Amino acid sequence: MTITRRWMRIVGLNALVLLMAGSALASEADGHGGGLLKDFLYRVLDFGVTFGALYFLLRGPFKRALGARRQRVVDELEQARQMQASAERQFAAVQKQLADADAQIARLSAELQGESAMQCRRIEEQAQKLTAEIRAEAARSAEREIAEARKQLHQEAVRLAMQLAEQRLQQQLAPEDQARLIDEYLRKAGESK
Repeated sequence: MTITRRWMRIVGLNALVLLMAGSALASEADGHGGGLLKDFLYRVLDFGVTFGALYFLLRGPFKRALGARRQRVVDELEQARQMQASAERQFAAVQKQLADADAQIARLSAELQGESAMQCRRIEEQAQKLTAEIRAEAARSAEREIAEARKQLHQEAVRLAMQLAEQRLQQQLAPEDQARLIDEYLRKAGESK
C-alpha cells in the first residue's frame, strides 16, 4: 500500500467520523444547538489532526519497535527450538548410555562370575597339589624318621649286644685267656702295618 492511499483512507475515515458526529448532534438538538455542534466539530477536527499527526510521527518508531520485538521473539523461539533439539539429543544419548550401561553391567557380571569360577577351580587345584605335596613330604619325613629311629635302634641293639658279649666274655674268660687274646690282637695289628 502506498503512502497516498493511506492518507486518503485516514482522511476519509476522519470525514466519516465527522459526518456521523454532526448528524447525531443535529438530530439531538433539532437544529437549535448550533454552538454545541460547532464546538463538537472543532473537537473532532482537533482529535483527527492530533491523531493523524501522532500516527504520522509515531508510525515509524512504533513499527520499528514492533518489528524489533517480533524479531526478538522469533530469535528466542528459534533459540528455544535449538535448545530443545539439543536437550532431546542429549536425553537420547543419556538414555542410550543407560541402556548400554545395563548391558555392560550384565556383561561384566557374567565375566566376573566366569572369572570367579575359574579362580575357584585354580585355588582348588592348587590346594590339592599343595595337599599332595604336604602328604608326600610328610611321608618322606616319616620315612626318614623311621629310618633314623631304626638306625638308632640298631646302633643301640649293637651297643647293648657288645656290652652283653663283653660282660659274658669277661665272665667266661680267665685272665690268661685275656692276655693271650691281647697278644694275638697286637701281633695281628703289627703284621697288618
